Amino acid sequence: MDKSEHGSIASIQGDCLKKLDEIKEKSIQSIIIDPPYNISKDEWDKWESTEDYTEWLVSIIEKLEIVLKDNGSFFLFHNDMEQISEIMMKIKARTSFKFRQMITWNKRFEGSKKKGYLDGYIVKNDLHNWNKMAEYILFYTFENSWKLKEERTKRNINSLTISKEILSRTGGITGWYSNIETGKNMPTRGTIVPIEKHLGITYDDIVPKYINQKTDHSVWNYDMAPRCKVHITPKPVDLLENILKHVTEEGDIVLDCFAGSGSLGQACKNLNRRCILIEKEEKYHEYINESLELVEQRECGWFLEIGGDDSETEDIENENDVILFQNEEEEDESGDEGGDEGGDEGGDEDGEKEPVATFG
Repeated sequence: MDKSEHGSIASIQGDCLKKLDEIKEKSIQSIIIDPPYNISKDEWDKWESTEDYTEWLVSIIEKLEIVLKDNGSFFLFHNDMEQISEIMMKIKARTSFKFRQMITWNKRFEGSKKKGYLDGYIVKNDLHNWNKMAEYILFYTFENSWKLKEERTKRNINSLTISKEILSRTGGITGWYSNIETGKNMPTRGTIVPIEKHLGITYDDIVPKYINQKTDHSVWNYDMAPRCKVHITPKPVDLLENILKHVTEEGDIVLDCFAGSGSLGQACKNLNRRCILIEKEEKYHEYINESLELVEQRECGWFLEIGGDDSETEDIENENDVILFQNEEEEDESGDEGGDEGGDEGGDEDGEKEPVATFG
């Protein structure tokens, strides 16, 4: 696959509750979403109750779980801690996602372009609480250690047989393997060798992809993104690039089903990742297509590979039911998201439907 194809972006308009069903299981390397926060920022950011909101959001997260690879990662932006707590409890109860970290995006810091402006909010005499100048990013992966015991049992291999492959300095048996099988530790590139020898399970089968950039802890300092002409809560492209650098490589497929202004698409374009952007609102969808220079096309190999069963897709009924792609042929020459929902696709060969797509 050449570099230009690595940068492909598929832009889909529609409701992600429906569109996620059309994506192949375990086909996405990383999912990064910035859903509505239910804090009344706009008309799309209001629910009757917190229960209604969290049920809606977690029902989408359950679908995201299906399309994420076993060694993939899931990131969720939010800023309301009470709602975050309810979302986290439901994710824990209803999915297999394993909570890894809460990243704090700090917006007021030395060197920030906005520091002087934000300082004005903390010097007011009538404050009765600390002013919140941060958002939060929940980081999840899968816990895959269960595969080890399942495969070992199937092959009728005693755990001691594997443990004996790596002995202590004095020649004794240690608990290195049992700690991995029970999920206490993850395998290293060294300890996976005897595991693969006996069980046929590889490093990527167990360990979520993480490329340590050796730059960050769990508090990140990033300026707020400028507001775009159609969306009030875009996310900074450089922050999204930092996530991508840690959990993806060139050519990996990334998904955002609340694409908003398309900031993740721009980050993926900059770093040669492939990206699926699903957006419900037409004005945001059109802005994404314009800003990322996407045009209509009828085929895209990598997207067809991860699409759902063509026989189950619906006919394209109007101009809004369209999938758009970045131009893979011209990209070598050439080179904000947060808070709503979306998506769409189709198919046609030998009588089957074919997605309407665009390269730009």
